[in-house]
Amino acid sequence: MATDRYFTSFPIISYSNNSVIDITRRVGIINKVNSNPYVYYPYDLSVFERADQFSFRYYQDPYKSWVVYLTNKIVDPYYEWHLQDNEFYEMLENKYGSVYNAQTKIKFYRNDWDNPEELSVSGFNALATTTKKYWQPYYDNNVITKYVRTKKDWFHNTNKIFKYAVSNTSFIVDEVVNIVFDVDNTGTGQVVESANNIVCVQHLSGIYETSDTVSITGTSYIYGNESGVNTIFTSATVAANNINAEEVIYYKAVTYFEYEQEKNEFNKTIRVLDSDYSVKIVEELDNLLRD
Repeated sequence: MATDRYFTSFPIISYSNNSVIDITRRVGIINKVNSNPYVYYPYDLSVFERADQFSFRYYQDPYKSWVVYLTNKIVDPYYEWHLQDNEFYEMLENKYGSVYNAQTKIKFYRNDWDNPEELSVSGFNALATTTKKYWQPYYDNNVITKYVRTKKDWFHNTNKIFKYAVSNTSFIVDEVVNIVFDVDNTGTGQVVESANNIVCVQHLSGIYETSDTVSITGTSYIYGNESGVNTIFTSATVAANNINAEEVIYYKAVTYFEYEQEKNEFNKTIRVLDSDYSVKIVEELDNLLRD
């Protein structure tokens, strides 16, 4: 049986006096097939199952793995395919420097709607207007009996950004820093940028600004956990406030580890094109790429 290899249909061109496959060509699935939900079905990948193994089992051709990639809009067949635990942790180390970095660094903030908390009707009525959007009514016999969290994936890139005047700006972008006003008042954040005696820090938590009880002293400093920079700071000013104080409790910080883990779990379920239609896809590819 002849195999339907992806690059077989690609034209040959001359490059640097050599005959090579023109890999710059791009194709899309024919619209009728791509928009027809009845020619696909969801499938959860088995443990350690590669695309070529699935293709061999379902299409009787390991080289038709490109059909799986194309129908699932996979560009990177390694990182966009479901990774096993050892592959997943290796990816984290390569991408973030270490698994610890991925687990401790924040990527964004998301509405923490997956929360069993409930509110009485009177409790909801007592809320500030700005926070009522985080709750939705629960009905029993067409009567509102309580309120539960609104199931909406609302995002913020960060909670807030502060600018600190420092004497050393040799920080690494995105590294975690400790913000130390004194031994009793400390906070953390991640570097956005640093230059001209200013370091901008986001994803702030703990104590990161002055107040009636917290002030900057002559020994207040910021320490970079990766760069090793240890520098005093003389001022702390707000640059952006994305999440209002009364809404902070409704958001959860999502780390790089959690973000990558969610993506990897999503990649475990693929969209499988019916084997009968895969023949049409192969024919369409050949027609599109024919000189």
